[in-house]
Amino acid sequence: MEFEDILGVIYVTAWSISMYPPLYINWKRKSARAISPDFVLLNLTGYFYLVCSLTLQMYKWIPHLQSNIERPKLTGFDYCYCLHGFILTVLIASQLFMSRSVWRFPDTHQFRMKPVYKKVLLLSIFLFGVLTLQFTYHNMQSGWDNERTLAYCNNLFLLKISMSLIKYIPQVLHNFERKSMQGFAISGVFLDMTGGIASIVQLIFQILKESEINLSILISNFGKIGLAMVTLIFNTIFISQWLLYEKKV
Repeated sequence: MEFEDILGVIYVTAWSISMYPPLYINWKRKSARAISPDFVLLNLTGYFYLVCSLTLQMYKWIPHLQSNIERPKLTGFDYCYCLHGFILTVLIASQLFMSRSVWRFPDTHQFRMKPVYKKVLLLSIFLFGVLTLQFTYHNMQSGWDNERTLAYCNNLFLLKISMSLIKYIPQVLHNFERKSMQGFAISGVFLDMTGGIASIVQLIFQILKESEINLSILISNFGKIGLAMVTLIFNTIFISQWLLYEKKV
């Protein structure tokens, strides 16, 4: 196993395991009140966009169709993590919105999205629909094209990054309003950060192994870079909140 494969195993394992502590803690406490519903729904939508983007890049890319187009540095590790994360987020969403019927939680609290985040969610879905219709129409008219596929996938990455930037805000505010991290799975945050660091290091290693870092490479991989950086920044905020409120955990 090569070094980049080891890094892939590390970040996929860390990111995958990081999804389980919230699921387990909610089940153990018979409540999902520590998690912001806005965070979960925005996260779920973002994962959906990411699944669509990675599926096209992994399985619909036509090799050597255009030599001037750099294929994104994606691996099966990326795809497995993405699908796994989407499924786990669906389960966490069910703990919020089907807590009594599915999980038998005694909590009768009704979870609703705040209007501002609901508007953001609906806007992103609208943009996704418009982008997908345009992509489908041009492919029907002109045939499959790597450049068009990459542009569409990068637009989906932008939607995902936007969701990631916004989704953490309600959770940060939720922790701040509660002045507590009780029920919040900080172990998942540390695992998430470990995965983010390993992902960035793997990407840098892959790029340097095959070529030099240039603008074309950065554009082709800006989605992966952007997602990892957003994750690291907000995980740092969560850790600072945990250190501040740890006596209340």
